[in-house]
Amino acid sequence: MEREKNTGIMRVRMLGGFSISYEGAAVVFDRKSPAKFVQLFQLLMLHLKDGIDKAELIDALYGKDTVENGNSSLNNTIFRLRRQLKKAGMPDGSYITVQKGICRWDEKIKAVVDIHQMEAAIEEARMENGEKKEELLKEACSLYKGEFLPPGAAEAWSVIAGVKYRDLYFDCMRELFSILKERREYEDILHISTRAASIYPYEEWQLWRIDSLLALNRHKEALKVYEETASLYFNEFGLKPSEKMLERFHSMSSQIQGVPSDMWEIRRDLREKTKGKGAYFCSLPSFIDTYRIITRMTERTGMSVFLMLCTLTDSSGIPMEKEDKISKAAEKFQTAIKLSLRRGDLYTRYSSCQFLIMLPGITQENCFCVAERITRLFKEAGGGSNRIRCYISSLIDVNEEFENFEDGFSSPERWMRPKTYN
Repeated sequence: MEREKNTGIMRVRMLGGFSISYEGAAVVFDRKSPAKFVQLFQLLMLHLKDGIDKAELIDALYGKDTVENGNSSLNNTIFRLRRQLKKAGMPDGSYITVQKGICRWDEKIKAVVDIHQMEAAIEEARMENGEKKEELLKEACSLYKGEFLPPGAAEAWSVIAGVKYRDLYFDCMRELFSILKERREYEDILHISTRAASIYPYEEWQLWRIDSLLALNRHKEALKVYEETASLYFNEFGLKPSEKMLERFHSMSSQIQGVPSDMWEIRRDLREKTKGKGAYFCSLPSFIDTYRIITRMTERTGMSVFLMLCTLTDSSGIPMEKEDKISKAAEKFQTAIKLSLRRGDLYTRYSSCQFLIMLPGITQENCFCVAERITRLFKEAGGGSNRIRCYISSLIDVNEEFENFEDGFSSPERWMRPKTYN
């Protein structure tokens, strides 16, 4: 940066990565691995204001290692850091001072570190009100670009610091969102919560995104955020949407409005965006609504409709629980289901290792054929020794059991006797 020249300022980024620049020019060490001298520099930046006790520094750097003389090892690491800083283009200096057992960064070279900028902005915001407070909280949030130090920095001191700054960030956003909501500044909430969700895709920030979009009458965008979040939670964590998420889903579904010019435009909006092969996949809430509609239709038409619950198990027939194993097999499982069903069939993911299928216009015998076809395609896709257990039941037989469908199956044992396919 041209404007940084001749300022004598060293800038250090520790949130969302690690980098150093001096007067706008990058300062790059010879090695990228987390060498001791790099950790020493990071610790000095972390304790920039008050310095760090030598004994604490030695423990942080060499606690896991066997060293005969901690002081000697620290002195060698300080020497290597000074040499690396000089070689990387920093001006002449001692860089590090040691006085009365406290190690500090030499103040002759001014260091500006993002974590301390963030803390300072939050501290100042506590003393302010109104627009100034809002401005400072926004500044603090913008400084948080990700986790403290790179993901590989798993030293105890870096983990502790990481939790501290993450919690500061979360508290800062909560306070800021409270202010912005009161002022109806929903665009700002949307921007900040979207950024937060890109770092931490937690439900709290996704709910803020959805709520701000709903407040802005952007219901279709809110629905898209919901669907992406529900999919992420299912695929990554095997979790169903929470009650709060489901509340938003029903709210936005009822509020999606518009004044289309003609029936053609309505039909265009209703059409599937892509016409792939196989059955139709939908979210669990959509499946619930479809189930209730089909149930009403069967009462009038007498159409034969079956439900099938497919559970992925290990070679012993026990439902899989380990997330790493589930994630590897679940994609093959879902593909096998999709390709085994007709275009008019419907399926959803009920849990991390379960899929729920609706089969209209089919006989009981053909349901077993479908189950066998799913297993065959699953094996062909590389399912290994894993097995698939299927519960099958007529929609009419389980109508009463499913009045509170979103709370789960009350007693799958009451369905048709399950069959496990090898």
